[in-house]
Amino acid sequence: MNDVLPLGIDGAASRQAWAVSRLSEATERLERLGRPLNAVVTSIPSPPRAEDGPLLGMPIAVKDMIDVAGYPRGNGNPEDMAGPAATLDAPVITSLREAAADVFALAALLEYAAGAQNPDLPEARNPAKPTQTAGGSSGGSAALVGAGVCPAALGTDTGGSIRLPAHYCGVVGFKPTFGTISVIGVQPLSPTLDHVGVLAVDVATTIAVFDALSGIPAAVASDSPTFGVLADQLADPLLEADVRDVVVAAIERIRGGVALEDRDGGALTALNARMGDIIHYEAWKVHGAAMTERPEHFGAPTARLFAAAEHISVDQYESALRERDALLPNALAILDGVDFLLGPAAPYVAPEVSPPGDTAEGAIEGIFTQPYNMTGQPAIVIPCGVTPDGLPVGLQIAGALGSDAELLAAAAVIERILGERQS
Repeated sequence: MNDVLPLGIDGAASRQAWAVSRLSEATERLERLGRPLNAVVTSIPSPPRAEDGPLLGMPIAVKDMIDVAGYPRGNGNPEDMAGPAATLDAPVITSLREAAADVFALAALLEYAAGAQNPDLPEARNPAKPTQTAGGSSGGSAALVGAGVCPAALGTDTGGSIRLPAHYCGVVGFKPTFGTISVIGVQPLSPTLDHVGVLAVDVATTIAVFDALSGIPAAVASDSPTFGVLADQLADPLLEADVRDVVVAAIERIRGGVALEDRDGGALTALNARMGDIIHYEAWKVHGAAMTERPEHFGAPTARLFAAAEHISVDQYESALRERDALLPNALAILDGVDFLLGPAAPYVAPEVSPPGDTAEGAIEGIFTQPYNMTGQPAIVIPCGVTPDGLPVGLQIAGALGSDAELLAAAAVIERILGERQS
């Protein structure tokens, strides 16, 4: 898959012909590789875009909970998928089109990004091992990138829904600083935690797409970045041994290429205790009316999750917000003396199906990703190896609030070192 404009193609007509060829090839891969993985909701033929721009020739898939004019916002729900078409593009779609990207497909997701698959729809499968899930909720986006269908896709992330599928599928997944990318025209779940972000084949592609979405240009990597290794996360008994081994081996491979210092991430972990109250209360505000009027609209696992959300009181919610505010200074202070943080992305590799959040497996899935939704910090997952069973493992890197460009530059450094020092 070559989506970089070849040297020597200078004329406008030649550039357009090259871009059309790239789109045609991606559409063929979408049907041949994406459909068997249950990752595709809709193919978008001849998508409108600017004649030229930094993303010319880049086909991009979009999680089907982001408004694309002319298509329903499907939300991983059969009724919504058959519903009325959006009349306007979400701002993120407008930005991609203005950068000359081809928004060519809508990708599958867990229902309403709430953590459970609708039983009437097939779950997106993992391109590394199709017997396993691609993850959620942005699993279709991750699967299409991981299968080589397209170089990038948009996803959303409320507790790890970009970074977990990236870890499972062996791709890059980036959640920017909270509020950096518009969520207008995007189905909400928990508005104080929701982010739009990018899944991509590599960090360079992530940087290009993020620049188009945010207007934040690429940064030059520091000559001597310092990374804090979250030693407590690596020692967490919930982290399965095969994942720990791959992450520790990756950290050893980058040692010497960058400065590493151990850090205690306990203040991040403490944020997990109140995240459930925040998500549930806000999700009920979003979906409570529909649950009350027509609970049968939702798949049974999602309805069960939303029904539990009804019982979170405003006092519990406000208490959780106050506790989050009290914990934030200590969580952000983990970066004191280092530039970025390193740790695992998830406690296990891709399971067979996505575990709903009210199951034992689902309750721990986001223990390493959720804290950065609570703090709003930018965080990225990059592939760092595979288990003996051939399942991908990701390394999570986080930065200070607003350090998105610097974090991406640092991730590119780590990506390069890992590539040069293959185990």
